[in-house]
Amino acid sequence: PPDIDSEILYEGIKKAPKLQNEVIEVITSHTNSTADSTTDVSVNAPALKKNKSPHGDEAESSKANPEQSSKKKNQNKSSTMPGFIKDDNLDGHIANRSLRMVASRRQVSRMVRSKSAKLKRRQVNSEAMYRKSASVPDSLVDYAQEIHSVSRVTPKEEIELGTKTQEAIRLQRMYEDLQAKYGRDPTDDEWCAEAGKINMEALRQAIDDGIEAKNQLVASNLRMVQRVVNLYIRNGLGSEYNAGDLMQDGTMALIRAAEKFEPERGFRFSTYAMYWIRSAVKRSQTMQSRIVNVPQRIHETYKRVSKAETRLRKELGREPNKTELAAACDITTVQLDRCRRAMQQAAFSLDAEVQNTYKPNSSTTRKDTMYDIVAAKVDETEYEKTQRLMMREHLISTLRRYLSPHEVDLLLLRYGLMDERALPRGMSGPLTIAQVSQLVGLKPDKVRRIIINSQKQLRHLMKEWEDFECELA
Repeated sequence: PPDIDSEILYEGIKKAPKLQNEVIEVITSHTNSTADSTTDVSVNAPALKKNKSPHGDEAESSKANPEQSSKKKNQNKSSTMPGFIKDDNLDGHIANRSLRMVASRRQVSRMVRSKSAKLKRRQVNSEAMYRKSASVPDSLVDYAQEIHSVSRVTPKEEIELGTKTQEAIRLQRMYEDLQAKYGRDPTDDEWCAEAGKINMEALRQAIDDGIEAKNQLVASNLRMVQRVVNLYIRNGLGSEYNAGDLMQDGTMALIRAAEKFEPERGFRFSTYAMYWIRSAVKRSQTMQSRIVNVPQRIHETYKRVSKAETRLRKELGREPNKTELAAACDITTVQLDRCRRAMQQAAFSLDAEVQNTYKPNSSTTRKDTMYDIVAAKVDETEYEKTQRLMMREHLISTLRRYLSPHEVDLLLLRYGLMDERALPRGMSGPLTIAQVSQLVGLKPDKVRRIIINSQKQLRHLMKEWEDFECELA
């Protein structure tokens, strides 16, 4: 079969990708024939070396075996690049890779340039972002799909809708001015005369057209609100926020922008409404960031104080005092203290578990909560005091039933169950291992081992007394 140059083969693939199967068959057959010829030459090589003779012998051998000589010529044939021997297997591999790359390029370019593919990919990415975010309710996903079902308006339609909206608002404001002027509701004739309309039918038609135009202007631009809310979600809006509330506040700001939009000023509605939407969404996010609401002006003041504090720290090389910081922010020191106290307020859950370092016995099944600490500061009633005393006596009698008197005394001292009148002056409540060892005259390690062994003996009673610590604390 004829030799196939790799450069010619690659060029043919680029021009005619439909001949992929034919080229691969030619490459395969040529590769097999080359492999056979290489094997024959390698086998006959020692014989040629042994029978090496002058030029006459070589001529005779070439005449005797013309096929072998042609194979030898094919083996020594090199490419245009000096130092590289032509390898048909490598050419076939390059041809295969080129064919695959051509097909993959064509597929990728079609996916990127297709408008429907872009829209579908954008919708899939938005739904995946909503599913992953803990701040997005399920209702917002359905609402986002309804938003995109409304078509957008052109700039010409935008001006027309804005003009109708402003006309309806002007007529309603005129009615309110007449009420303030006459101190009563104006008659239809007075209202029509002031508005310049022929009759009430034309006046009401203008108001209805304006309201409908405002609704269409708002519905066609709800994508802007979703775009601003998506920015907060994409930046990691936490689960303590509700993206639905951000969307609602942004929609109310969009309605307000549609009412105040004046097309004759020459600006697009999106340019004007984006200011209202961003400020409303930012205000909503700020209000949701704290359980106890702090006024918006306090947030703004605190941001200004933080920036001024960082700047003065770099300029002065030290922490600025209150006077310098208040002067830099153009506020008084009283306002500065009030702002810091408001922003440093923290809210805690009563059900949150806390670590009580003053209580040596930490139950494995139940930990202390903020509710326990608050309840401990409340005055007990007589019933609670009696119940607490009876439960304590019942626990001590149970310990004496299963343990020796010495082990019971160590447990009572260690966990604060001993009567404080029997303790030395200055000691009360649960004692440490070192304090117990000083009272009983034993080493701390010995006291610790006795307490651990006593607890092992009482393990079968833990289910009965697992809530005792809660009642006793």
